Amino acid sequence: MTNAGEAIPELGTGSDAVPAAVAKRRLYYLDNVRAVAVLAVVLLHTSICYMVAAPKWWYVVDPDVSTVFTVIVLIVDVPVMSAMFLVAGYFAIPSRRRRGPGGFVKEKLIRLGAPWVFGAVVLAPALTYLSYVSRGVPMPYLQFWATDFWGPMYQQSVYWFLGVLLALFLLLAVALRVDPALGERPAVPAAAPWRAVLVVFAVGAVAAAAVSPFFGLDDWHSVGWVFVIQPARVALYPAFFVLGIHAERQGWLAGDGWRPAPGAWVTAAAVTGIGYLAFRISGYSAAVPARMMGGVLFAAFCVSGVLAAVAGFSRWGERSTRMWRILADNAFGIYYVHPLVLYPGAWLLAGFSIPGALKAVILLAVTIALSLAISAGILRRAPILRRMF
Repeated sequence: MTNAGEAIPELGTGSDAVPAAVAKRRLYYLDNVRAVAVLAVVLLHTSICYMVAAPKWWYVVDPDVSTVFTVIVLIVDVPVMSAMFLVAGYFAIPSRRRRGPGGFVKEKLIRLGAPWVFGAVVLAPALTYLSYVSRGVPMPYLQFWATDFWGPMYQQSVYWFLGVLLALFLLLAVALRVDPALGERPAVPAAAPWRAVLVVFAVGAVAAAAVSPFFGLDDWHSVGWVFVIQPARVALYPAFFVLGIHAERQGWLAGDGWRPAPGAWVTAAAVTGIGYLAFRISGYSAAVPARMMGGVLFAAFCVSGVLAAVAGFSRWGERSTRMWRILADNAFGIYYVHPLVLYPGAWLLAGFSIPGALKAVILLAVTIALSLAISAGILRRAPILRRMF
């Protein structure tokens, strides 16, 4: 993840220049969008442990399930990752301007490449093994690692995000090499922002419909053991990343530039969210038409949900208190380590005779607290790790 709240640097002249008032103003609300998105990921993964009809491969599933957690999963799962791709895209070109072509690539390889490889090769197998341990499957870990993990159980846990994001940054670096003008602010601003938003929706909806005969909204697929993606959703991630790049080049979301209106986008998110939730609960099936309709509703709710979050934080979330700064600074670390706390914790709590809702609250609170402590106390302090986190 990029440093989402980095100020936009005042560089160059002409179309590449940024007004000093904008350059000096740190976009705290985008910092906070990213921090809350990461906390929402922790909430999502906690809720899956207690939802009805959790994925069969999920690491730990508590016997005490509830439809409340199913609703949380269905709602939170839609916009959360796309919001992080949008924020990453918004600060991609400013980072490249500041570091230069070589420094930009080096920084991304250190901050994303190294954690991705370690997470995918070392941490993901251990986390996936919990799906066997929690179900009493008698297979030694080394046997699991050498056989099932590299076969039907292969995944990258939460670390898939780092690989996809790194690929987008590297593609951007190549594009800027080929056409440096892509990194400059255009002399003539783009037309109405709604056109760019409509393109993102169209890309997501059409891509989901195109793969619907083969993949459902929740299906995962490994691309040569390198990338792990959800095919029905994957087009939205580069679309939001590019939207973030486009927004920064147009001067949107900062200073006097265009910002989404909270009233309109919160309303749109509520309407599309209710429609999507109702369809998933009552109408979604393995049939291709249902998958196509689900993809369209998913894209609509995703776009409106992300812009509603940006709009709301832009209006009411421009805060730089100590707690917000701590959460923003440690967002990457929390994202990276929370599975190491959450899934073993869910396994331990499964043995206690207390309500599932109480288990979920305890698990969520402990996971956030311990992940924050590990990030702030270890990842951001250790000599080598602090370069990554």
